[in-house]
Amino acid sequence: MLLNTVRNAALRSTFTVLAFAVTAAVALAQDRIAIKAGRIITQSGPEIQNGVIVIENGRITAIGADVKVPWDVTVIDGSKMTAMPGFVEAHSFRGMDRPNENVDVAPFLSVRDSIDPIAFYFEECLRYGITTINIQQGNNCVVGGQGLVVKPFGLTIEEMLVRPDAGLKLSATPKFGFSSATQAQALRNAFGELRRHLEQLVADAKDGKDRARREALFQGRDLEGEKGKGKPMAGSAWKVDGLELVARGEVDQKQEPLLDLVEGKLNAYFYCGRAMDVRTALEVARENGFLARTTLVVDGSCWKAAAQIAEAGVPIILGAPLVVIERDPITGKESEVFAPAKFQEKGVRIAFSSSNSTTESLWFQAATAVANGWPREKALEAVTKNPAEFLGLGKRVGSLEVGKDGNVVLCSGDPLSITSTVQYVVIEGKQVYDRSKDIRVKSLVEGKLPAGTTPMGGDAEAGHVHDDGCGTIGHTDAQDEKKDEKKEDKKDGDEKKGDGR
Repeated sequence: MLLNTVRNAALRSTFTVLAFAVTAAVALAQDRIAIKAGRIITQSGPEIQNGVIVIENGRITAIGADVKVPWDVTVIDGSKMTAMPGFVEAHSFRGMDRPNENVDVAPFLSVRDSIDPIAFYFEECLRYGITTINIQQGNNCVVGGQGLVVKPFGLTIEEMLVRPDAGLKLSATPKFGFSSATQAQALRNAFGELRRHLEQLVADAKDGKDRARREALFQGRDLEGEKGKGKPMAGSAWKVDGLELVARGEVDQKQEPLLDLVEGKLNAYFYCGRAMDVRTALEVARENGFLARTTLVVDGSCWKAAAQIAEAGVPIILGAPLVVIERDPITGKESEVFAPAKFQEKGVRIAFSSSNSTTESLWFQAATAVANGWPREKALEAVTKNPAEFLGLGKRVGSLEVGKDGNVVLCSGDPLSITSTVQYVVIEGKQVYDRSKDIRVKSLVEGKLPAGTTPMGGDAEAGHVHDDGCGTIGHTDAQDEKKDEKKEDKKDGDEKKGDGR
């Protein structure tokens, strides 16, 4: 009896150890993933043929043709596919419930309050291989809100967040209802107001007035730790002497982001929709000391100011179209200008941004550049490495290297080919997209409504989806049957009425 008890206890102990071991192995496998690819575009060196990428805890730990697949990892087999780093969207105002605020100068606002995690835009980003997005306020502003860098996956902002302090949006192009002079005046006045506010705080501190402190406490602001201390004003342009007398928590929250900008703590994204706006943007940035952290968001016609941009040494984010069509005002003759080539001639660093998430997505921008004579390497850099560096994320995304985030896109063929499609997307080591399970794609390609879904304006019964003649999903067989039944009922009713007359 005693022997059996001991034997059973030993067996239970062994099974417990084995259970813990299996559980640990499963947990470990969930944090580790291996991707097999027939071709790997690393954007950090030569391409790799028939290689393997190993990702652990969200970071790439091994990559190469001689890398062995660990036995205890989840494997994505893309042996006939092309792997590349996820595209990086350097600037976008999509994915929000409103792209612009009504207030002209609103640096105290954040797009955090406006981003919609379930917006179709993020779903489309995964279909087109975009894994990192810098969401900024729209261009119809003077000084806009603060942006966020996010990944297009997650149900909350916290899950999506990559970097909270992405920068501040400004615009040199007149917002609706403004002239060029009014816009420039509003920009300069915003920084003038900041300076006057800081000077008043210093004057009050010297006079022993504590109005700013009482106001800060009333608003529930933090005046402990670093916020409770004063320090001299930093920056490379103008400075307000004596700011060390003022606790930083006493600075008006509406002005604090502008102060961070002037002190060189924030990136600035300055929109220029016309060549004539470039001068205004560069002057305002230079006057207020944030030129070194400025990136211009420009349209194609701004190539005429390429020399000024090159002299200032600032990079640009270039939107669509890349090919600008211009008409000679005298002869009326049209000519085409490939804007990236004009910027490249002057040595300006470029990142592309998409006009929309489908027809002019980042792959389309890069492919357009190649079609107009740009080297493939430079075109791909403009949608991967360059935007990552402009966002201050060059050590994390933009290329496939050991130590960087495991953001990998697997395409059916060459990523710049119109016949290629994104098959899998991995973000920080987690598979977040599988084209074979994309119900919207399946409904369009196969013409069938997925089970458990409701057709637009129809019933929840799944069935064959008819084409309505406009290339869109129409009605189901079940709906057809119900319509036929209604017609028969109506016919019977009409006959009965006829009999009674």
